[in-house]
Amino acid sequence: MPDIAIDNAHRVVARGRQAAQEAGVNAVFAVLDRGANLVTFSRMDDAWLASSELAIAKARASVMFRMPSEALNAPLQVGVPAPHFDHIHAGGLLLMGGGLPLFDGGGVLIGALGVSGGTPDQDAALARAAVA
Repeated sequence: MPDIAIDNAHRVVARGRQAAQEAGVNAVFAVLDRGANLVTFSRMDDAWLASSELAIAKARASVMFRMPSEALNAPLQVGVPAPHFDHIHAGGLLLMGGGLPLFDGGGVLIGALGVSGGTPDQDAALARAAVA
């Protein structure tokens, strides 16, 4: 099973940075391989320092569960059993918008992207723009 190639990871980040500039958001972008290892990382000038760790945690959640990080943030309902995680899990997962799994043309998981710098909705939009 292949991991994301560095050139592909750089293209994803470049598209994300362009979208962030257009949106007026100073963001951080982290691309992990399918084993949750950092492949590339980019912090825009003046992005929040905390966003560095948050972007990696969103990417980690997406690669480990093979779904967008925001999909893992289902609200709890009283009296209804449901699996639930805290927003920040002991393993370094962040379950809010901004993380997307990355798949190759055949649908095989090759890594994940994590974005942080805006609201969870803004981060999710930037991640979608980066992988489009």
